[in-house]
Amino acid sequence: MSVSAATLLLPAPDTAWRVWKPRAASPGDAVDHPSSFTDTSKPLIIGLPASACRTLGLILPQSDESVLEQMIIAQLEKRGIKGMTDTGRNFRWHQLGATGPLAVISVDVLADPFPDQLAVPHAADYTAALRLSQLPSGHLVIVEEQGDAVLAAGHQGRLFHSHIIGPMDGSTESLVEEINLSRLSLEAQAGFGLVTGVTLAGSWDRKLAAALSTSLGLPVEVVPQLAKDSKLDTRDWTSLLPPAVREAQASARRRAKFIRIGVLASMAAAALVFLGFSYLQVQEKQAAELAADVEKTAPAAAEVKKTAEHWKALSPAIEQSRFLLVQLNDITALMPPSGIVIRRFEAKTHEIEIRGEARDAQTAFQFLEDIKKHRNLGRYEWSMPQPSVREKTASFRAQGKLKS
Repeated sequence: MSVSAATLLLPAPDTAWRVWKPRAASPGDAVDHPSSFTDTSKPLIIGLPASACRTLGLILPQSDESVLEQMIIAQLEKRGIKGMTDTGRNFRWHQLGATGPLAVISVDVLADPFPDQLAVPHAADYTAALRLSQLPSGHLVIVEEQGDAVLAAGHQGRLFHSHIIGPMDGSTESLVEEINLSRLSLEAQAGFGLVTGVTLAGSWDRKLAAALSTSLGLPVEVVPQLAKDSKLDTRDWTSLLPPAVREAQASARRRAKFIRIGVLASMAAAALVFLGFSYLQVQEKQAAELAADVEKTAPAAAEVKKTAEHWKALSPAIEQSRFLLVQLNDITALMPPSGIVIRRFEAKTHEIEIRGEARDAQTAFQFLEDIKKHRNLGRYEWSMPQPSVREKTASFRAQGKLKS
């Protein structure tokens, strides 16, 4: 995302906030509060005052990004600042350039706890307000942010360090003291360079500027406002969002996901209902056509069924395997050489009855088992009561009923 394509919301010298439209040369309407700005047509970047976003300048050895980040976290902890919280990252760092083997780093750290009144759920990103401005090279800049005097230092025109030095109604002596202390602290960092002047941005008194120049021994300039950095590119910035905004956006994504799933489920259900209804209509049409065909062929089918029943009734007379002599021949073929005598054989349409004598009951049962295993006679369901044994002879009666 580029700043030129986003709407900027920046703190004004008073308690209001200025709205900068994409590619605008000057601010537009003011709003009382960030939450009052509800336009979501463009991505919204909120520039925070120093009271809500602290900016630290670090000079570190050149290294890989991952190693640099670990060194930055260590430097933040050394200053008692918690860069990583339970809800995520609370800082973003920018490499402004290099001076020999050293990297010039600027770190924006959100206030912890972050002011609830500045948490805007639809914000695309947060940054230090002065990060969006072009700073005069070699100068310390003093700007008013919502009643506070903020001192900022830049590197090659980009924000390096900023902090609140006091209220705007402070004395000239205290202002001189703060500028001198900051100048000494910054120039003591290897690779920062020298402070060559001071720029007062806003509605400053020219007499105050002259007094500061005399006391500091540096040229002091007064400008109405700082120019916006037109070359600033935020496409490689990692997201810097307060915990409340991150949670609100995560909840919104979850709700949107559930809504999408619900819509897709509803569409799928509607599609299934439509397909089921269409399939039912086709099946009903086919059933009606089949019923009509059945009705047309019903007389012929009745004749075929009647003919089949006639042939089935005649099957005992025309089926060779059910001829009386064939069945009797099959039974006699199964009789052992001795031990079995057939006294009576009677065959009906669906039944066969055999009466006879065997030398013992076991021989009679074995004879029945052989009948059951026969290819032709096995088509009957055979049963035989217990043979009656008299005078060393077992009389038996076997009955077979044709299986359905």
